Formats: sequence, C-alpha cells, structure tokens
Amino acid sequence: MTLLNDPQEPVKIRCDEDLLALIPHQLGYEPRNCAVLFIPVSSGGALCLKLPTPSGTEDLAEYAQQLTEVTATTGHVHQATVVVYSDTAVLSQPEEDFFRAAWLGLAVEDSGMRATGGFVVGPEHWWNLQRVDEPQPVSGISDSQLNAHMVALGSCFNELTPEQPGQVPDALRHRSSGFLDALDHLTEGPGVWHTEDEVPEDHGFAYEGTHHEWVDEQWHCHFQAPACYERDLRRWHDAIAMMNSGGADWPSALLSLTDQHLARLVMALTHNITRDAIFYSWLTGDQDRAARAHKGLQASLREVLSLPAPAIEYCATREDVAEGLCCAHAVLGQWESIPDWATVEAAYRILEGLDLLLSHGLESAEAFRGRERRCSMVHADVVSARAQLEVFRGRAFTAMGLLERSNEIAEGREGARTVRRRLDIQDIPWWSTDPRTAWPGDRWWAKRNDPRHAHEKYL
Repeated sequence: MTLLNDPQEPVKIRCDEDLLALIPHQLGYEPRNCAVLFIPVSSGGALCLKLPTPSGTEDLAEYAQQLTEVTATTGHVHQATVVVYSDTAVLSQPEEDFFRAAWLGLAVEDSGMRATGGFVVGPEHWWNLQRVDEPQPVSGISDSQLNAHMVALGSCFNELTPEQPGQVPDALRHRSSGFLDALDHLTEGPGVWHTEDEVPEDHGFAYEGTHHEWVDEQWHCHFQAPACYERDLRRWHDAIAMMNSGGADWPSALLSLTDQHLARLVMALTHNITRDAIFYSWLTGDQDRAARAHKGLQASLREVLSLPAPAIEYCATREDVAEGLCCAHAVLGQWESIPDWATVEAAYRILEGLDLLLSHGLESAEAFRGRERRCSMVHADVVSARAQLEVFRGRAFTAMGLLERSNEIAEGREGARTVRRRLDIQDIPWWSTDPRTAWPGDRWWAKRNDPRHAHEKYL
C-alpha cells in the first residue's frame, strides 16, 4: 500500500495515459505482473494498493471482504480504478488478463466501492476495458503530460521492482571482494552454523560457561551478553548516522565504513532477538530503548522456556520487560507511535547496499563454494530484513516478493519465516493508513531537510 500524500503542486489527470503514468511515480517503480487499485482519498490524494493478480477462481465475497478490511481506515471516497499489469498481455492473447481485471472490478464493487475504470497494461500495449478493441502503445504513457510534469517536479521511479536485485554501482562492485573476505571470516564461527568451535573474538554470539558450553542447542542463538548486542546496536547506530550525513549520495556514505564494519552489520541480523531489537531501534530512532528491549526479550524468553537463571549481567528489570513487550508490538505494526522515518530510510539504504554487495560478490565467488554457501545464508537474512522494512512502509506485497527471493537465496532462514508469520498476523501497520503518519516515499529521502512535514510532501 502506497499513499499519495497531499501535493504542494497538484497534478491533473487529463486522460487514461496520465493515470497510468502516475502509478509508477507513486509506487516508486514500474509494476509488473501484479494488480493495482488506484483509490482516491478524501484529503485530495490517492492510495495505490498493489495486489497479486487474482486468477478469477477465488471466492468473490471473501476477496471483497478483504478489500473492505484493508481500505477501511484510509478515508477513501468509495471509488477505485483497476489496473492489471501482465507480461503475457500481448495483441494475440490479452483475453485472460481482461477477465482477471474484470473479475477484480467485480470484487471492488462488492467491497462497497465503485469501479470507475479498468485497464490492462502489457509489455508493448495497454487496453481500456471499455474499449478492448482499441489497444494503445505503452509509449504513450511515458510521453504523457503528467509524466513530463512529474519529472519536472523531480520525481522518478525505478525500472526494477524492489524485490529484484538492482544494478551494482561501480564503487560497490570494487568493494565486494574485501567485504566478502571480512564476512567470510565471521561466518566461520558457530553463531551461524551451530558448531562447538571457538567463537571468534567479538563475534556477537553468546555462550555461557568456562568451556563455551551453549545454554541449549535449540535456543542458544536467542541469547547474547549485553556487551555483544550493545556493540551490534551501536554499529548500526553509527552506520545510520553516517548515511544521514551523506545526503542523497548514500553509496558513498556506505562505502566510508570499513569492510569489517559492514560485515558485522550483516552478522547482527543473523541473531534472532538482536534482529528485532535492531528493527525496534530503527522504528524508534532510540538505541538505548532497543538495548533495554533486548534485555527484556531475553528475560521473557528464558522465563517461557524455564531455562536456568542467568548470570547477573543478564538480569532484567520490569521496565526492561515492558520495553521488550513494546518492541514485540512495534515490529508487528501494532504500536501507538509513528516510525522515525529518517532512521528507517537510512537503514533501508544500508540494507540495499549490503544486498548489492552480496549479490555481486557471490556471483564472482564461484571458486569459493564453501564461502558462497555461508555468505548466501546471511545474504538471505539481509533480504528478509528489507522485507521487514517494506512491511513498515505498508508494502506487504513487495515484502512477500522479497521473502520469496530470500528463500531462493537460502531456504528456511529464521529471519524470513519470522517476517512471514508477522504478515499472517497483520499485513498493514496502522500508520500506513493515514497520510500524516505513513511512509513519506522514496522522493522524500533526497528532500528530508525540507521543513515541511511528511504529509505535506508530494510522495
């Protein structure tokens, strides 16, 4: 779900091409093989709801009820335009996509909204369902007046969807080898592979006892000493500060960090509770709250599992446990506060850079099969962390695409399973349903020093 916030410079939709040109600017990328509902809201903006394209065999009433629930708090004006994007919609066989778009229009009507239009967009042509015998070239969309206006305003969108690996900038390409060497050194430890070998110094994975005895083989990856997770939180805090100071040139800011620093950012995401505490630090923008939440979550888990009493350094107060509970609600999207979007967006760009480094590095690592396998597993954790942030942005469908990619990289990682379970509980955080609190969009990153509030910005 992507909200189009009230624009300072309103744009006018004069024709079908204008509407179809606006959607990629609103989403931030060119949609492919999906459906989009363009839903005007009472504030004067609009909501873009991206969905898996229905097959037309789903239960219509149940599907309509889901649409009603998702849009219930968005303040819409009971209208929606249906757009189906399909790579198979070609001149010789567009009928199946026409059927799917028409079926989705019926679901919209049954949900209580009026379907004001229906479109199918293919690789070379697009159709208005009211005039299916008049295919139009997709070049007319990019040539529309509205697209030119949006570009003049400084808006742009990516050709690739967020779940697809992006193009690796040359600067990142040159750093991938040293970064992989640093990551390879860390992934040889037991934190990832559950061996009994000695943990490398400052590896970040906890052990107890004088002989590195794990608390329990099944649960040891949940527990860390405060010195370990506090270092992980501090590294992420320092990296985010560096990204925020770098302005729009985030790749240069990212590459100002050492290979070791970048590798440890990745490794912190492989630890279950630490990963949630890191997400919480991004949402709140508060490293200290995240550290307290980490301690509280560990204490709560020990209580649930009836594990032996921890050493004194693990002891948590009632306030720590309460902060841990708040963390659990926050990462589910069930939190009363508004995300610290500056921190969330800086974190997303770090994850995007790490994803690119790993994507290129592993393509070039065919001679290092062992290293490739180990790094693939932590690469999957980076991609699933991106999925979690897409949930915070209110883009559940994009998050699902990233989770599929995470499983293609390395199947069965706990980070991906956790995000998927959270989506089953709640796919749209409350803050994503109101332009005043929703993610302000990609364009905001380059203009975040603008004194206007997020809800006053266009995208």
